Amino acid sequence: MSRQESNGRATRARQVAEREASRLARPDKPPVGSVVHSKRGSRLSTPFGSLQSPDTSGATQEEWCGPFSVARQMIAAREEARRLREEQQAAIDPDNKASHPLDYLHEQALLEKKRKENPSMNWVGDNNSKDDSASANYYVKRRSRVSKMRTGSGGKSCVPSLFHLCVDYIAKNFEHVETLGAVGHPVRRALCERLVELGEMNGAAFDVLAEKGVDTIELIDCAQVSEDQFCDALKICLPAGLKAIFLKHCGRCFGNQAAKILIDTKDIQLFALSLSGAYILKDSCAADLISATARTLSSIDLTACPLIGAKFCQSIADCYRIEGNCLLELALQNVQISKEALLSLDSESLRQLKSLKLKEIDSVDDEVVSILTKSIDGGSLENVDLSGNPQLTDDILSSIRRCNTDGNLRALQLSGLTNLTAIGLEAFFTSIDSLPAPPMLRKLDLSELASVNDSVVTLAAKAASFKRSVAETPMETLEVDDPNPELMGHKLAPMKGLVHINIAGSSITDKSLEVLASTCSSSLMELDVSFCTAISDKGLGYLVSKVGEQFTKLNVWGLAQLSDEFYDGHSSKSLEIMGVWMKISGGRSLR
Repeated sequence: MSRQESNGRATRARQVAEREASRLARPDKPPVGSVVHSKRGSRLSTPFGSLQSPDTSGATQEEWCGPFSVARQMIAAREEARRLREEQQAAIDPDNKASHPLDYLHEQALLEKKRKENPSMNWVGDNNSKDDSASANYYVKRRSRVSKMRTGSGGKSCVPSLFHLCVDYIAKNFEHVETLGAVGHPVRRALCERLVELGEMNGAAFDVLAEKGVDTIELIDCAQVSEDQFCDALKICLPAGLKAIFLKHCGRCFGNQAAKILIDTKDIQLFALSLSGAYILKDSCAADLISATARTLSSIDLTACPLIGAKFCQSIADCYRIEGNCLLELALQNVQISKEALLSLDSESLRQLKSLKLKEIDSVDDEVVSILTKSIDGGSLENVDLSGNPQLTDDILSSIRRCNTDGNLRALQLSGLTNLTAIGLEAFFTSIDSLPAPPMLRKLDLSELASVNDSVVTLAAKAASFKRSVAETPMETLEVDDPNPELMGHKLAPMKGLVHINIAGSSITDKSLEVLASTCSSSLMELDVSFCTAISDKGLGYLVSKVGEQFTKLNVWGLAQLSDEFYDGHSSKSLEIMGVWMKISGGRSLR
């Protein structure tokens, strides 16, 4: 029998089955008779007078088990299975694209190409050393991780250095110390820090730290030091050759009386003055202090000094205009200075400036930055910090670029400048004929800038790492999106590249981490990628595996997407990770 005749006979049999199924199947249950005399004739001894039968209208009735009924059930089941299969396919592939036998091979080829262009995808964490007995206890793993991080030697016991042991012992018994003798400034600073940690930084401790013969007075916290006590120390230390004063949280410690002592001292040798929180220092006293010390004073740093104003700025302009007086560092933060006062700093007073810091000052705008940067001669500027000034725009980038004629700029901090755009930042790190070469930075802070993307980081890293001969070539000849960042190694200068990077809150991805791994492997020491939600375990793990042992600090605050694959699987033994989440990583949890 031919195949066509067999198929035709099967089709006719199916049609007959479908047509005769309703006649041959079990008939429906006949309805209850409604004869009139039957209701009168039947009587039941129930409260309602008649027996109520349960409602079975919603129940599925079983069909007759004949051959045609079985055929109907098979046909209905086939249609239902087809419907379920189509729904599952639609859920997997919403576009409902037609599949092809070679689709899998094509996808594998694309994945292999992507892995070659993004080497971080090949990184695999080393979790072989994980303690299996504590695998279910996340807090045990966290304690083990912290212990390993503190030791910095792969789990071996860590013994404090002799210097730290001595500093800790002396600080705990500081009430018995009468004098420190010829101890230098680094040791005194370490003792001051330890005393502040122990809560023992009082007036008696200050008398020992600021004794006669010291050349630097540096206090981390001056809250327990009175103005009279500080003035007495100045009267003793200034004639003996005091050269630098660094005071944090000085409050009442440094006021008009202390400034007057500095003004009245003859042959003063003070070259650095840093005050934080001097809220009683008047503008006129600060101006007189600058006039009295301008001959030797080359570094001025004032933070949170609310009474500083126009007289102070005018004194700087008048005193450092004189030949022989040289101002190298000017740092003003969180001070109430008007725009006119800042513009009074003319070109002659700032001609040799190396570090400029104007942070969190409401009056700072593009015009102020443009005028002050033009005042600096010879491109001697090495550090620029303009963080926290909301009025600044992309115009400041060209001003900074133009003043960097000699290529000496090494540190740039532009945190929180929300008006900066990605186009402006990319142009800043791109070679342009009419502008000096892009800066070869060592410290870069572009935190809290959503406009910072992979292109910006790539250009900044390449500008900081390329050899001088390569950096002088037009940047358009260098591909920004190289297929493989590892291929750029032969173009990099040894021991060059970014050292401190802060790109917290940016929109970077793992591509930026791959570029940093290839351009800053021998220089990177500190990285802050907090709140960068587009990076992953593989990107950070790849970066850590490529950089050297000098990379010791990583900030990952707010990165809930990171998991134990990176925290327990990275290869560095000396890396300190700040901001690790304290519950199950990789999901929503609490610190």
